[in-house]
Formats: sequence, structure tokens, C-alpha cells
Amino acid sequence: MPRSAASVAIPLVAGPVATEGGLRDQIYKACLAAIVEGRLGRGARLPSARQLAADWRVARNTVDDALAQLQAEGFLARRVGVGTFVADPLPGPPGGRAGRRRKPAALGRRALARVSAWSRGIALTHAQGLAPRPTAFLAGLPALDRFPLDVWRRLAARRWRIDGAALLGYFPSFGHLPLREALLRHLAVARGIDAAVDQVMIVNSSMQAMELCARVLVDRGDVVWLEDPGYPNLHSTFAMAGARVACVPVDGDGIDIDRGTRVAPAPALICVTPSCQYPTGARMSLARRLAVLRCAERTGAWIVEDDYQSEFTYDGRPVTSLASLDRAERVIHVGTFTNSVFPSLRLAYAVLPRALVPVFDAVRRQLDDHTHGFMQAVLADFIDGGHFTAHLRAMRALYQQRRDVLIDACVRHLPRGVALAPVVCGMNAAMALPRALRDTDAVARAAVAGIRALPLSRHGQGATAHNGLLLGFTAIGERRIAAAVAALAATLRAVRHG
Repeated sequence: MPRSAASVAIPLVAGPVATEGGLRDQIYKACLAAIVEGRLGRGARLPSARQLAADWRVARNTVDDALAQLQAEGFLARRVGVGTFVADPLPGPPGGRAGRRRKPAALGRRALARVSAWSRGIALTHAQGLAPRPTAFLAGLPALDRFPLDVWRRLAARRWRIDGAALLGYFPSFGHLPLREALLRHLAVARGIDAAVDQVMIVNSSMQAMELCARVLVDRGDVVWLEDPGYPNLHSTFAMAGARVACVPVDGDGIDIDRGTRVAPAPALICVTPSCQYPTGARMSLARRLAVLRCAERTGAWIVEDDYQSEFTYDGRPVTSLASLDRAERVIHVGTFTNSVFPSLRLAYAVLPRALVPVFDAVRRQLDDHTHGFMQAVLADFIDGGHFTAHLRAMRALYQQRRDVLIDACVRHLPRGVALAPVVCGMNAAMALPRALRDTDAVARAAVAGIRALPLSRHGQGATAHNGLLLGFTAIGERRIAAAVAALAATLRAVRHG
């Protein structure tokens, strides 16, 4: 018999709340804190949503939405006709230790109170140990079941036999030379980049490359242009570096240079995703790319080109990279193998202007020094053996099929006023919602139907309001995509009329 949680107090944060969304967030955070701190034990049964709504004096739909979000994240299990229970095991590291955190002693509580405001905010909104799994419509997850694992296993075994002992020591801070050489040959063909091998730095992730750019290129008070909408973590990275972040709107041609110049005319750094803008999927026009380069030359700014998902272009050829058009050497070209190979590889790269190589090398050696050596060696063999190109070709064809199914299903099922943006590249699709249908409400209700989507409002950093959903379509098969679109359409209708 599961233990009831009716006797466990789950206090809401004190203070007035202006919106229903604020109440829902308070309920979500209060329940999450009770689970993580162990006040609600694994397997404990929660009071009914009706009872919680009465206790907290809020609408039942508000409680339902908060509990649906916790269910989608794996913290709650809801059984029709039985009740809502704390998940067992909880999401977290192997061994099921999440949720057994001891209450902090007085000294620990004082320490927690003294952490930065930024880290407190992150702790409230990011749960521990959540590993994304293939589901509709989880964004940014490749088709891992189609990866040529036998090839990778064979290359890894061969590399251990040949160079095992040599791969156990420290590596150069810029990375394994054979990988940098193989990558440079690939980039010369695929992205038109003409650089020397000593300009290529291997890093753990594209976000690490961005953090290095923040440390090297930005002083406190400098202006950094970021795309709006854009990647939320990028805003945090540069804000922590002391930069003044200017959120520059994106239109169908990419970042709006004229608007950026009016808002903040002297940027030190301009961050863009020309090949496949995140999250809108727009491709930057040639005229706009040339305008970005002219702006950097005029202001002395550096440009960080995140070559996000350029490998997956379905209509026409990928846009010409900024790095290949750059004659003044102002562009840092950043890419990752997370989407093109597999996420746990944790390998990415930056192609640097020659003038920046010494300082990036020095800063990297002061931080983590280098990334995983053995995996760099295997990836070099994977590229040089032609397996990387073959895998990209296969995934482009597969993802295009899945994109076509998504588009067709949206045409057939979506209610009036809901529109899918053009999907010419990338692994995600942006869906615009009418103003009367809030994306956060739609996400919470979709979670009850087993659908995971991201609200576009989460990606807005500036004054412009964004309302829609970000749908990943690459990790699941065509039948699941079609069924999930139908379920999502029904959910949107229910939210609109609810």
C-alpha cells in the first residue's frame, strides 16, 4: 500500500503572484523541492488535484498543468483511476540516489543562501540527472538507433590495439592532431573553410567554445549581440562574463543588423547561427551575411559563427559559411559532433583567426587543458575512413523523410491559426501559435498526452514576444510522428476551448 502524502506540507512561495503562469510555476517548484528534499518519498501518493487546488485556493487546471510538467520530467507517475505518485525510481544518476538528499544543516543552509543569484535560479529550474530519451517531439536528439555502432566498435578496438598506451596520457590543448587534420579536410569540402591545422581547436561542446570566447574576447561592460529568439544558455554565459547582452531580432533573412545598430551600435562580439537559426530554422541570406561581416569590420567586433545543424539541409545546398567569406579574419567558426555523430561523444571544435590562436591556447591550458583523447582518435578514423560522410548522407535522407511526414501531418491535423514554419534545414521545426493560445499552457497539456515540446517563449530574450512550440522530429519514426501530430492537434484544440 503506497504511503499517502496528504500529511506532508507543500508550502507555496510567499508573496503576491500576478498571473496564472506564476502560480503554476510556484506549484511546480514547491512540489519539486518536496520530492528532491525527500519530504515526499519515492512511491508516495499525492492528494488529488482537486484537494490540492482547494488547499492552495487555485484553479484545478493550474495544479494539473504543474503536475503534468513534473510527470513529463519523470518525477511523478499518474495512474488513471488510482492517483498521482512520486516516481520510483526518481530520475537521476545510476543507483536511484536522486531524491535522498539529506536536509542541509544550519551551516549548509547558510552556504546555500550565499551562492550567486544566477545559480539559485538555475537550481530551481533544472532538475538533476535528466537524460533525454527518444520521444515526440523532443528537440535536438538524433536517430541514435541508426548510428553505425558496429563500425565505431571496430574502429575503437583497432585504435586500442595500435595506440593503446599512447592514448592514455595528456593531449595537446588544441586537440589530437590527426582529428584536427581530418576535420579540416572535411570542412574544406563541406563548408569551404580555408585554414591551417593550428587554427583548429577541439573542445568538449559548442557551449564550451562559447564560454572560451566570453573569457577571451569580452571585458566587463562590453556589448554582445545575441539573436532573439535564441539559445537561452548563451545569454547566461555572456551575462556571467559581465557583458551587456543586446538581444537583436531575427527575421526571415537572419539577424537584423539595422535593429542591432540602433540598439547597441558598438558590439565587441556578434553571435549568429547563419546556417540554421535556432530556434526558428531561418537561413541567413547572403546579403545579411555580408552585412554582418561589414559590421564587424566597421566596429572591430568579433563574430562567432555557430554552424548549427548545417549538415542537415533538405532544400538546396547549405548556405556558404561566414568563415569562408571572411577576408578580415574576424570570424570564429564553431561546430559540434553532438548532432552529427552522437551526444555522449562530447566533442566539438572552433576554427580560430590566426591572431587569436596563442591566447586561446593559453586560456584553454588554464582551464580543462584538453578533452577526451581516445574518442578524438576514434573520431579521426571515423572521418578519414569515409564513415562520417556516409552517415551524414544517410541521416539527411532519413530526416528528410521524417520532416515530410511531419509537414504532411500538420497540414492534415493542425487547427486553424496554428502554422508550421518552413523546415528547410535542421532537426527541429518551429510552430507558431495564435496569441490566445499560450505556448506554456500547450506544453503542459501536451505533456499529459506524453508529448514533449519546448515553448518558443522560453527562447525569447528581448522585448519581442514569441509564442509557439519547438518540435524535434529526428529521433522517432514516421508512424510515431504522424500519431503524435494528431494527438498534439487534439491537445491544442482542447487548450483553446478549455
